[in-house]
Amino acid sequence: MSKKEKPNLPPVAPGADASRTGRRASAAALMREQQARAKRRSVLIQVAVGLVAVVVVVAAVVVFANRDSGGSAKTPADLTADGAVRFGEADAPVVVQVVEDFQCPVCREFESVAGDLLAQYRDSDDVAVEYRPIAFLDERTSTDYSTRALNASMCVLDESGRDSWRSFAKSLFEQQPAEGSEGLPDRDLIDLAADAGASGDAIESCIEDRPYDGWAADTTQRTFDAGVTGTPTVFVNGEKLNGFDTATIEAAVQAARTS
Repeated sequence: MSKKEKPNLPPVAPGADASRTGRRASAAALMREQQARAKRRSVLIQVAVGLVAVVVVVAAVVVFANRDSGGSAKTPADLTADGAVRFGEADAPVVVQVVEDFQCPVCREFESVAGDLLAQYRDSDDVAVEYRPIAFLDERTSTDYSTRALNASMCVLDESGRDSWRSFAKSLFEQQPAEGSEGLPDRDLIDLAADAGASGDAIESCIEDRPYDGWAADTTQRTFDAGVTGTPTVFVNGEKLNGFDTATIEAAVQAARTS
């Protein structure tokens, strides 16, 4: 084919250019519509994600608010101002206070050695004994037994009074679970409570639902803030003793009696 010859192209149908222009316009319009739809979907997704985030945050706030208010609102009855169970005359001039954790092995040994001496003081006219239970040894078991035991003891105190509490506390030390174990199950705590004189649906629900967990954490923190560094710790008339053997306690009580 020479340069002057035109290529043998197929004839162009009438209106073909206009048709191609229309198709291009339609394609552009379709593309714009798709882009608009994609943008709307993106906006809707962002809104949905934002709403979900808000719901999650609100739910978390509600959960923690309920947990905090539930724990702090439920305070055991019949305790001293600093969270102790008191035995003895209200105007006793000498006060022995013992800080213990039901999961503390040394506290168990202390109770076995000094229990009779403290019982003598409880029955006297001039010496009151205050037991201040705390819960800081939850990591020693796999079920937060320290807190569960303290909660259960407060259930017994509220349900049946101080004598039942003391009997229950004695049983908790005598049947103290080994470190690293699961701790006594709730069923065993319920049975020990019944043996101490506290039984029925109310005590079972209290032990299982653990309404005093918040109080337990608070009283434990306040006890350490007051200078306690471990258990057992013994005070006589507010003065912390350097030991917790019976000779040290007796000497401090005698000094307080004659001061």
